[in-house]
Amino acid sequence: MSPKPNRREFLGIVGGGALGVATSGVTLKGLSTLNAAIASEEVHVPRGPEAWSLSVCSLCPAGCGLRVRTIGKRAVKIQGNPLHPVNRGGLCPRGLAGLQVLYHPDRLRAPQQNVGSREAPRWKEISWEEAMETLTRHLRELRERNQAHSVVWVDGRYGHLRHRLFRKFFDAYGSPNCLHTGTGLEAARAALYLQQGATEGVAYELEHTRYLLSFSANVLEGWGSPVSNMRAFGSWRDAEAGRRTKFVQIEPRMSLTAARADEWVALRPGTEAALALGIAYVLITEGLCDTRFLAEHTFGFEDWRDASGRSHMGFRSLVLSEYRLNQVAAITQVPLETILRLAREFAGNRPALAIGGPQCPTTPGDVYGAMAVHSLNALVGSLEVPGGALVRPDLPQGSHGPHPANTEREPGGTNHARESVIRVEESLLPWPDVSRLPQVLLSRKPYPVQAMLIHGADPVFSLPNGEEFARALEAVPFVVSFASFLDDTAAHADLILPDHTDLEKWQESASPPTFAFPLQSISPPVVAPVHQTRDAAEVLLRVARAMGGEMAEALPYSTAEEFLRSQVAGIFAAQTGYSFSTSLEETWNRMSERAGWWAPTFSSAQELWEEIRLRGGWWEPTYSYGEWNRALRTRSGRFEFYSQRLAEWTVSHPEFVRAGGFEPGDDRLCLPHQLRLPEPPEGFPFLLLPVEVLPLAGGTGAEIPYLQQIAGPHVFEHWESWLEMNPETAKKLGVEDGEWIWVESPRGRGRARLRLFEGARPGVVHLPLGYGRTQGSRWACRGVNPLRLVASEPYSPAGVARALPTFVRVYV
Repeated sequence: MSPKPNRREFLGIVGGGALGVATSGVTLKGLSTLNAAIASEEVHVPRGPEAWSLSVCSLCPAGCGLRVRTIGKRAVKIQGNPLHPVNRGGLCPRGLAGLQVLYHPDRLRAPQQNVGSREAPRWKEISWEEAMETLTRHLRELRERNQAHSVVWVDGRYGHLRHRLFRKFFDAYGSPNCLHTGTGLEAARAALYLQQGATEGVAYELEHTRYLLSFSANVLEGWGSPVSNMRAFGSWRDAEAGRRTKFVQIEPRMSLTAARADEWVALRPGTEAALALGIAYVLITEGLCDTRFLAEHTFGFEDWRDASGRSHMGFRSLVLSEYRLNQVAAITQVPLETILRLAREFAGNRPALAIGGPQCPTTPGDVYGAMAVHSLNALVGSLEVPGGALVRPDLPQGSHGPHPANTEREPGGTNHARESVIRVEESLLPWPDVSRLPQVLLSRKPYPVQAMLIHGADPVFSLPNGEEFARALEAVPFVVSFASFLDDTAAHADLILPDHTDLEKWQESASPPTFAFPLQSISPPVVAPVHQTRDAAEVLLRVARAMGGEMAEALPYSTAEEFLRSQVAGIFAAQTGYSFSTSLEETWNRMSERAGWWAPTFSSAQELWEEIRLRGGWWEPTYSYGEWNRALRTRSGRFEFYSQRLAEWTVSHPEFVRAGGFEPGDDRLCLPHQLRLPEPPEGFPFLLLPVEVLPLAGGTGAEIPYLQQIAGPHVFEHWESWLEMNPETAKKLGVEDGEWIWVESPRGRGRARLRLFEGARPGVVHLPLGYGRTQGSRWACRGVNPLRLVASEPYSPAGVARALPTFVRVYV
C-alpha cells in the first residue's frame, strides 16, 4: 500500500475497522456521519504565513486568555494563553469552541430590518449606511423631543472597559438606563451587600483554602470562573507541596462537581440555608468560632437594643432556638452525625471557606440561603484572610458593576434630573434588576420606554419571566439588537446590527466573578471580519460623532482601539500592577511588593500598551487583606449577621413581610433563615430542578455543534433535552430509560428523552438549562427550556428574578 492511500483504500481501512468502531461505543448515527464526512469534498488546508495572536474568550464571565493560530487569513486553532492569570494556558470546552462561533454558518451576515410586523416578522438585508442612518435618526429624534431618558440599553456581554464606553455614551446622550444582566452570582453579591455593605461583588481565594464547603455551587461546571476553579482544584491535591484541601459538595444531585469532590452530601432540595445554620449551631455550642473576630468585626451576633431601647434577636439566639441538630437533620434529611462532623472539620482546618447556595445566570438563587452560607465564613474568621472570602477590588479609574440606576439627569443632557426607568429606591439592593423591565414596559411607569437597545443578551430566552419580556417588547416602538445570531430576543426587534465575534474585534475583559485580583485583558482582532458585521462599540462611537455637540466631545474616539488606549493610560497613571507574566515573575513581583518595592517593566503609558498587546493584559497580583474600611461598609462598620439594610427595607415593605409568613417587626426577616418549603400540588408529584452543565453554562452554547455533542456525557445524551430521573422513581411510574416523555408543570409542558440516573434523588427530576430556543441556529432550536416550566418571582427582594420550587408530572 502506498504511504498516501486513495479514497477507495481509505474506505477499506475504515470498513476493516468496523468491529473496533462497534465495540468502542460509537453509534450507527456517528458511523454514518463519519462515512458522510469521508465521502464529502476534501478539505482544503489554508495557505499563507503561520502566526500566533492573543485574544480573550467571552463565552462565559471568566474571560480566559487565548492564543490563536492563524494560517494566512484563517484562524485554525485555539489554545490557552499561559501568561493569563485566570487560566494559565488551560481552557474549558467552551473556550475551545471559539472557532465554531467565528465560522458558524448561521451567523447573521449583514444588518437586518424587519419589514413585516412584530407578530409576523419579515427580515430584509440592508446596508450598514442605511442601518446607521436609521439608528441615528431615531436616537436624534428622541433627544430633540426631550425623550432621551426613555431609551434603555440592556447589556449582557462580559467585560469592563466596554461597559465604561456604553455608560459614557448614555450619560452624554441623557439616559440613566444603562442596564446589565447578571453573571449568576447575584445572590452571593446580595449577601455581601446586606452583610458587609460592599457592592463590588465577592471573591474567593480558592487556591489557598484548606477546607471547602460548597452549598450547591457547581464549582467545576460553570460557576464563577471554571478554568480558574479547576486550577485551584488541582492545587488541592498537590502531593509534592504536602497539601491536601478537603472539598465537600453539598447538593441534592450527584453532579460532575459532586462526583469529583472528596465527599458528596446529598440533602433535601432547597434546604441549604437550614444545613448552614445547623453547622453554625455546632460551631457556636462547641466554642469553635473565632471569638476575637466576632467581638471586633461583627454586629448582631448577640441580642441587642436599638436607639429607642427596643430589644432585637441576634444570630446566636436564632440559631440556638430554631436550628438545633435534630431539627436541621429532619429538615435537610442529612444525618445528625454528618452535620456534627462537617462543622468540626470546617472549624479545625483553617482557612476554611463556605460558598453557595445554588445559583447560575438563569436561576440566580435565594439571598437568605447565601447569607446563611456567608455567615459561616464570619463565624470562623474567614473574611479578608488568605484562603477566605474577599471583596473584589476595583480597577483603577473605575468600578465593577452596573451604572448606578438612581443617577439623576434630564432628557437631552447630562446635567439635569430624571429618574431611571427601574426605580432602585424601591428595591432592597442598589442595582437595577432587568427582570423588572416587563412590568415597567407594560405599565408605562414611571414613563413610557420609546426605544430599547440590546447587546450580548437574550432576556426572552434566559430570564424566568422571558415570555412576559417578549410580550412587553411589543410596547416599545423601536427595538434594536446587536445579536450575532437571530436569537429569541432579536426576533422581536425592528433592526439587527450584528456584532463581531471575539476574534474579529478589539477584545477586553476584567476580573471574572470570584477572582480576587484587579485584572484587565486587552487584545487586538485576530482575523478580519468574516461577514459584514461591526463592533457594537464602534457603532455607538459613530452615532456619537454623527450627533455632534456634547456627545462628540464626551466620546472623542474614532475607534474602539483609541478608547482602550485612553483607559490603559488611566491604569498607568495609577502607578500600580504589572503586565501579565510567568508564574516565576509573578512570585518575584509579589515578594517585592511585600518588601515595599514596585518595579514595573514599563515607564510610560505607551510602553504599558505595548506590553499588554504582547502579553495579553495587566493585573495587580497582590491583595491587601484586612482593609476593613473597604471590606466592611455597613452602617455599623462591621459584618452584620443582623442586616440593618434589610430592617430598613422591611419597614416600608410590609407586603414582603407577610408574603414570607412573618409579621412586621419580626427580627428573623433581617437574619439568615430557611425559607418555607412548598408542598407539591395535587397531580404534580415531582420536584423539577433545572441543572447547569458546563458546555451550556449560562444557558448559552446550544448553537455550537461541538458543545451540543458533549452536553450530557454522564447519561450518554446530547443534541436534545433529557430528563434525569432516579431508577426507583421510574419503576414506580412505569417508564423506562430512553423513552420520550412529557414533563408538565402548571405553567407549561415539554417533551424530553428519559434518562435514568442514580445520582438523581427519588421524587426529583432534572432538565438541563440551555435548550429550547425558538430562534437562531439550526442546532439550537431543539429541546425544552426549563425556564418555561418553572414558576418565578419576577420581583424578589434580592433584586433578581428568582425561580421558585416547581412541581411537575411526567407521562408518556
